[in-house]
Amino acid sequence: MSATPQPSVVFFHAHPDDEAIFSGGTIARLAAAGHRVVVVMATSGGLGLEAADASDALDKVREQELALACRILGVADTVLLRYVDSGLDDAAYPLGSFATADVGEAAARLAAVLRAEAAEALVVYDEGGVYGHSDHVQVHRVGTAAAALAGIATVYEMTVDREYLHFVETHLIDHAREALPHIEHIGMPTVFITLMLDVRAYLTQKRAAIAAHASQVHDTSSVMQLSLESFRNVYGFEWYVRNGPPSVLDTLIDDW
Repeated sequence: MSATPQPSVVFFHAHPDDEAIFSGGTIARLAAAGHRVVVVMATSGGLGLEAADASDALDKVREQELALACRILGVADTVLLRYVDSGLDDAAYPLGSFATADVGEAAARLAAVLRAEAAEALVVYDEGGVYGHSDHVQVHRVGTAAAALAGIATVYEMTVDREYLHFVETHLIDHAREALPHIEHIGMPTVFITLMLDVRAYLTQKRAAIAAHASQVHDTSSVMQLSLESFRNVYGFEWYVRNGPPSVLDTLIDDW
């Protein structure tokens, strides 16, 4: 008889580097507290910024960067679904893109992972995909459907507090927003956010995990040029909307 797997918290992301930017501190906190964390990646990010010195296809480079970032954060397992990165042009998705994948089929794949990993909670993006990227919006759709299939009672939606970000230096999401000018808003208003998690004690890991994605986040990029204090202000909190009863992420606010 096979052993019952340890319960896990599953984070479902669109592209390598999203796990570090939007949830790196939360993942590190969970791992440090003894929770088993699994990251499921929808695409390998093949349409991201091209690495100047990449000898392999960009998706392979980004998978390697993801593996490094996940080791830094304490992730127990990483699952790659390997849908094609949909890119930024909503009028010309590539063949096999995640944005055009059948939601039911993709949800069934994710639900199988949730069952195999004994997921006690699933973490996806908010309904708008945080900043409107089609792959991020699809993560929300597929993740929500997969949770229903797998009987996961609690789904947390990653977001950013758009009002908080008005008062700090530039977040990486602002650059992403520039690439999608048709998006009116990013994240959520403060009033709709359920959890604001303090991850300031885990910023060394979060910053190193972001830096691990060197093909996308260069040493000269705005995030890497921030002073430690500015980085702490911009990236020291992570935000979630909870759907369902309180679950594992809620335990991280006990010492707030």
